[in-house]
Amino acid sequence: MTTYEMALELAKRNIYYYPTAPGSKSGIKETHGFSDAVRDSSKAQEWFQDTDNNIGINLKKSGLMVVDVDMHGNGNGRHNLLKVFQTYGRLPDDTLIERTPHNGIHYFLKVPSGVKVKSQTSAFFDQSGIDLMCNNILIAPSTIDGSSYAHVSGSYDDIKQAPTWLLEFAQDKPANNVSSGTPRFKKYTGRLLDKIASGSGKGQRNDYVTSLAGSMLAVGTDASNVYKLLSVINQNFISPPLPQKELDTIYSSVVSRELRRLKVK
Repeated sequence: MTTYEMALELAKRNIYYYPTAPGSKSGIKETHGFSDAVRDSSKAQEWFQDTDNNIGINLKKSGLMVVDVDMHGNGNGRHNLLKVFQTYGRLPDDTLIERTPHNGIHYFLKVPSGVKVKSQTSAFFDQSGIDLMCNNILIAPSTIDGSSYAHVSGSYDDIKQAPTWLLEFAQDKPANNVSSGTPRFKKYTGRLLDKIASGSGKGQRNDYVTSLAGSMLAVGTDASNVYKLLSVINQNFISPPLPQKELDTIYSSVVSRELRRLKVK
């Protein structure tokens, strides 16, 4: 599909598109980049027919966001995505997915009307290699550095709503911890502490401890410290506490699983 044909497809779905210079993410002359995006076919021919211009989407105006999983620069995004899935939840695999010119992955997701989300670099934890894109994004068949964005699966008719856990993380609003008088955005540490403080009763104890152990290991906590923290959590936030033998079994299982993943990496 050409960029001209893609523009027409986007116009049919009321998705805001815009041009950038050939092989670039920068706007073309006499335009203001994604600020000039349109959602009808009025500019498709002028911007893309018989040109080498790239094509992008104004995500904010289109009610979309993209989870950008990188495979270059700092961090291995695809490996770290497994840690995010373990800590927060999974992304729908039946939504629109594209591959980037540098072998990364873009998950396209809908943002509900009225929900404001904010772009984030290295989201979830430092050097995650995962960015949240909420303003604009280039799409297939655009080309950068001689390589093209490419369709992997799904279509623009298949874009699924962003899961609740992702929307909560990406929302552009302060967390409810303003006792100091300075609103702060709740990050990973705050969410982890909230999870610990929520505690667990009989019936959910094993899942609760497994999730906490995985979350702490995922962001680099020393295994010995994870064990110490789990022991404290077991005595203070679980009712009734797990038997020590059962806690040890869960800990060993989670650590072994993480070590196997590191070997794969």
